[in-house]
Amino acid sequence: MGNPTNEAASWNALEHRSTRKNGKKTLVAAVLALICWAVWFKWNLFDRALMACRSTQDASGGIKWRTCGDNIECGRLEVPLDYFNESAGTASLALARYLATNKTARLGTLLTNPGGPGGSGVNFIHRASQKISELLDGRYDIVSWDPRGINGTTPRVDCFDSQTEQDIFFANTHQEILPEARNLSDPIDLAVFKSQLRSADARNEVYAKLCIKNSGDALKHVGTATVVRDLDRIYRVLEGDQKAINFWGFSYGTAVGSYLVNMFPDRVGHVVIDGVVDPDMWANMNAHKWFKYDFVDTEKDLNNFYTACAEAGSERCALASNSSTAKSISKDVDKLIEKIYDHPLPVPHVSRPGILTSSMIRGLIFTYLYRPRDWPELASVLSSAIKGDGAPILEKVIQKVEFNTTIPAKTAAAIHAVTCVDTPSFDGVDKDAAFEDLVDEIVIAWKDVSPHFGSIEIDMCHHWSVRETERFTGPFNHTLSNEILIIGNTADPITPLANAKSVNNMLGDSSRLIIQDGSGHCSLAMASLCTAKALKGYFLEGKLPPNGLICPTDEKLFPPPPANASDTMVWLQEMQETLSEEDLKLLDNIKELGQDLAPFVSSFKRGMRI
Repeated sequence: MGNPTNEAASWNALEHRSTRKNGKKTLVAAVLALICWAVWFKWNLFDRALMACRSTQDASGGIKWRTCGDNIECGRLEVPLDYFNESAGTASLALARYLATNKTARLGTLLTNPGGPGGSGVNFIHRASQKISELLDGRYDIVSWDPRGINGTTPRVDCFDSQTEQDIFFANTHQEILPEARNLSDPIDLAVFKSQLRSADARNEVYAKLCIKNSGDALKHVGTATVVRDLDRIYRVLEGDQKAINFWGFSYGTAVGSYLVNMFPDRVGHVVIDGVVDPDMWANMNAHKWFKYDFVDTEKDLNNFYTACAEAGSERCALASNSSTAKSISKDVDKLIEKIYDHPLPVPHVSRPGILTSSMIRGLIFTYLYRPRDWPELASVLSSAIKGDGAPILEKVIQKVEFNTTIPAKTAAAIHAVTCVDTPSFDGVDKDAAFEDLVDEIVIAWKDVSPHFGSIEIDMCHHWSVRETERFTGPFNHTLSNEILIIGNTADPITPLANAKSVNNMLGDSSRLIIQDGSGHCSLAMASLCTAKALKGYFLEGKLPPNGLICPTDEKLFPPPPANASDTMVWLQEMQETLSEEDLKLLDNIKELGQDLAPFVSSFKRGMRI
């Protein structure tokens, strides 16, 4: 393919704002192509589906689709590795689509990104596309792809030759256990924490160098700007050069969405971003400086957990008694964390025997704050730990070591790769100075923002010497050809409402904001009829809600057990009898879609979110 400026005038707007370097020719793409389809997938049902995507590139430059599931097709699309240097070679994108079921009223293609960085779009289609299609009355082809470096797309980002090597590298280190401290205001505690963090940082340096060594020049072409160019190319192949782009992005997928509408402001169709990353911060601020912004609403989410548990009572929440209050439950959990800090709990009778630490407990709680529907389970494992049984928590936080050396390493490394190549370079910054700045930022996040979670993220981008050949740094305030929909929760543990408001302010009249009054990461974490109707009206009819619309949630967080087998709506607030059958169906659909999305946006491994 030729220079992208020949394809559409809209591409011109980006070039003067993108920083890039001419890369040398690389053999990495050819080498990785020999191994890329030996990928190990978390859900075995996707193995055969993605195998169907092999060799499905149409000779004409399009996509030759093959059936790989119920109403699902898989394919591949060859794209330039570097859109500004065609001699660099090609990348091969793995795609999947769920076909529109209402073909006579088909509205086109809706591209989706489930988040990450590192989320597999192909896996997302297999897991969630049917529910998206049902929400939208079957009127769209629901399409996604594995972004650069991830899963079935090649070249892949691989830091280890096998999953075994990766597991052994991290086992029983501070990357797995996480550094911990009781009080970062105390000089002694801070010194202990810095010592642990220094060890973790040194291992992160090794990790970064392994990733750079094993993935090579492929790392220069995995950034968000390049992913958006791929998105544009996919849409052109599917719908033609003139069709406006429809897109729904979650979590990191909102960064993709923000880049999309500002790189191609004249090609914006129906675009929704949900669980919003601040794109200006993502592109122009070093990742370790995000901490004090990431956790702005996290303690609020935690307090919502305690409040919901107290309201549910002892019959529905394992942490509650008949006299419990949110404050008393909070004290019980904090006492557990304090106790385990002083006396780590031996846990011998689990698949990987070890010790339970206070940082593991905090990390687990943080993970569950992403998905409120699982709060009964969180209460149960915390209750067990309070009673002296750490096995339920340890089984959840300690990864089993994979001893089959033929299985390639999972592509969770992509979160580091994409995050670091997108952010400003550390060229010329002293290594020790970078470490001290990292410590300072963690202390600020702990003291000023979140005493429970401000110290659980570990950034490694100061060890990442590679940057994207093309970095889009804004501006993020373009006038768009169509207004987009922005959704933020009032108690999102990792993408605070302030991010959604910031993007809304930057885009002005080109956007509308929905504020969902609820917990969890992304609006689908809790069912809201108000939000569901707004989404459906926007995608199907172009209806726009008033800017700043506040949507309540309609879901019980500690639902009672069903009275009988046919009672499947016990999770619904006391409004079931007043709703129409259509509204009940819509609420059930949005809840199930949220359950399908959860694995893609709610993992937290080794001090980094994925």
